[in-house]
Amino acid sequence: MQPIRNFDQLLQCAKGRSSKGIAVAVPYDKNTLLAVKDALDSGLTTAQLFGDQSRILPILEQIGLSASAVSICHVEETHQAIETAIASIRDGKNRILMKGTVSTGTLLKHALDKAKGLNIGRLASHLIVLQIPGFDRLLISTDGGLNIAPTLMEKADILRNAIDVAHALGIETPKAACLAAVETVNPKMQATIDAACLCKMADRGAFQDAVVEGPLAMDNILSAEAAKKKGIVSEVPGQADIILAPSIEVANTFSKTLNYLLHSSNAGIVMGTAAPIILPSRASDPASKYASLAMGVLLAK
Repeated sequence: MQPIRNFDQLLQCAKGRSSKGIAVAVPYDKNTLLAVKDALDSGLTTAQLFGDQSRILPILEQIGLSASAVSICHVEETHQAIETAIASIRDGKNRILMKGTVSTGTLLKHALDKAKGLNIGRLASHLIVLQIPGFDRLLISTDGGLNIAPTLMEKADILRNAIDVAHALGIETPKAACLAAVETVNPKMQATIDAACLCKMADRGAFQDAVVEGPLAMDNILSAEAAKKKGIVSEVPGQADIILAPSIEVANTFSKTLNYLLHSSNAGIVMGTAAPIILPSRASDPASKYASLAMGVLLAK
């Protein structure tokens, strides 16, 4: 499999897979249902919508999607709608969970519940797959949506989740950069210590089929020339597939800055759970949500 380098290739690859059922929790906005419509039209998924039917049907009519094309599970109360959507995945009826017009925290509270959620005992993490204008490949940024201030071992799990996504994108040996403010280890800067430890863990085989480098400042990650000037000898600078941020603020700011200033398209997904969870921003455009659905199809078991 050749590496997937843009969202067009991502969609084509996903279309080659068998259709997967998606459970959409509380889908009361036009953009979410437009993405579902595109996925249905292309054969990516079947869709079951969980929420108040009286709020869903007018939007379906507005976007020209027949109610007969989807299955609607009428549940008026938001928390019950989320729980019912999750139960449909646990029962095997659906394979992907998608957030509608509900806060991320509310959805994840139910999804990560150890008794009734999709928790499999592994750290769940959020990542963004970015298609950046003028960039020659997709870039994975993590974790800007779930783990606030991850510890060293949590960063290791976050990195493993990102490597799994990179492999699904056809990248045989993804190059991961551990981001910090500087490229040298400073005992006063925990991000640099964690990055150095992750690199040593990689040397000892902790991350299969991946190259891990760090600490690296952003200029060293994006420019091989900048790294060379600082005496950094590595295959990761200028060629990174994954950027592991030290905190949620850094990763979140990075992806949103690219989105609003460089007009990147961002496909967001949660890994480390029994099924992929799609957590698009409520401000995301339909194309980004559609790409997130395609990622879910690639990753669903």
